[in-house]
Amino acid sequence: MRRILVPTDFSDQARYAFELAVVIARQTGAAIKLLHVVEMPYSHSFSVTGDLVGGNGMEQVYMMKLLENTKLRMDELKRTVEHAGVEVVQEVDADNVIRKIRRVINDDKVDLVVMGSKGASGMDEFLLGSNTEKVVRTAECPVLTVKGRIANFQIRNIVLPSDFKREIGTAVEKFKYFQQLFGAQLHLVYINTPGAFESSSNLRTRMQKAAERYGLQNFTINVYNDTIEEDGILHFAEEIGADMVMMATHGRTGLSHLLSGSIAEDLVNHSDIPVLTFHLK
Repeated sequence: MRRILVPTDFSDQARYAFELAVVIARQTGAAIKLLHVVEMPYSHSFSVTGDLVGGNGMEQVYMMKLLENTKLRMDELKRTVEHAGVEVVQEVDADNVIRKIRRVINDDKVDLVVMGSKGASGMDEFLLGSNTEKVVRTAECPVLTVKGRIANFQIRNIVLPSDFKREIGTAVEKFKYFQQLFGAQLHLVYINTPGAFESSSNLRTRMQKAAERYGLQNFTINVYNDTIEEDGILHFAEEIGADMVMMATHGRTGLSHLLSGSIAEDLVNHSDIPVLTFHLK
């Protein structure tokens, strides 16, 4: 791991994500890019010299003051970790948030995004979602989301939910990397729901074969019954005192996403422990 991206809106959740990224960077030797994106009207742009163009004079003055203030807040945030021995670079840009994050991921070859999540529920979740949820859905690198401050960050127990068919094979090397990075035990779990019920013996056999096929180590095998997958994952994680949930996401968009939803995105909204997601290509 060489590059970690931390998008920030200066919220408490974003600060918690930055603190967590610093811990991971110290473990791996990675550098951190701290990114803030100012959403601007489409009438504005930057000239080749970096000056703001478009809009009237008052709008330009307002946006320039906003960018200057943002840079000062970035400097202040960076100073909080100046003795941590971690390289932190910062970038402030005016753009669409999701478009800019995706561009930085691709241009900088980012290995991990660490983001704060405020969560969403009810009609807000259905209509809007969150920027974090959209990054989870579209980012082509792992995304680690966190809601609260994690004191004495240690990941000892990771829940890995899956159907243990195709998707685990696609992401297994990433699963194994992060398990080794944290020195954690994997708790493989299949959520058995009424709509897709299978016998526990068949499921355990499938899971054991998958674990052997992909060379997993230090793991447990679990079948957990619940009404829906998301609730089952959260309930199982709570029962075993898990420190993290790690899973793959299909990253569907548009109508297919609206119809099928995404368990990973739901977890990002509702989980109180960090969620590490991997986009399946």
